[in-house]
Amino acid sequence: MNSVANCRFKFFPQLNDLEQTQWLGSRQKFHAVLAEEYFGTDSLQDKFLQAIAAERLLPIKEVLESFEFFTRIRKSTRQSTVADLCCGHGLLGILFAMFERDVERVILIDQNEPESRQKLIAAASRVAPWIEAKLQNHSAKIGIDGSWIETGMAVVSAHACGVLSDLCIDIAIKSGGPIAILPCCYPKSACSAPLSLQTQFGMETAFDIDRTYRLEAAGYRIRWGSIPEEITPMNRIIYGRTP
Repeated sequence: MNSVANCRFKFFPQLNDLEQTQWLGSRQKFHAVLAEEYFGTDSLQDKFLQAIAAERLLPIKEVLESFEFFTRIRKSTRQSTVADLCCGHGLLGILFAMFERDVERVILIDQNEPESRQKLIAAASRVAPWIEAKLQNHSAKIGIDGSWIETGMAVVSAHACGVLSDLCIDIAIKSGGPIAILPCCYPKSACSAPLSLQTQFGMETAFDIDRTYRLEAAGYRIRWGSIPEEITPMNRIIYGRTP
């Protein structure tokens, strides 16, 4: 699905041109050996990664995709409030709280909260204590009538499954703020793109073309991007803002 030729690692350029890349998409927990070999500096991001590794909190794949997604969208989605929808462990939202000074509030919201989220917040707070005042953690089903929706807030989501990515789009349109999603799990039965597009470009690309038209019809200017496909083949980013 790689929509950009020569998609390289941006947050972690040291991972470019590795001879062995299979581990980049691994669901094995991120561990101390990797942290020491590739992320051993005293930089803020490496200290955070070392903390994640020490407790083996998250899979390697999910760590890398969150950082690489974040670095591609941080400028276009930077608002005083950022909502990380279907957030799972919450790493994407935590990165906004940690690295973006202009972000004052980060809403982490998902219907179910995994045990890893509180542990991840605690690990992040130890290396970046300023995030504690920014984070608002919710366990709730997302919907366009949520009381947490704020006019102009940014909506971000990494791999909201299937039509949950479309619900993220609906919420962004309601708020009028910027959006960045990394879709996954394309259910054919939910694809409303014309059959000709599905036949010509494949169902997944046609699905995202239809999403792009819907956002542009709501006044958004949309771009596509991608994270390295070594992390995941579901690597297309749809992001944009209203003028």
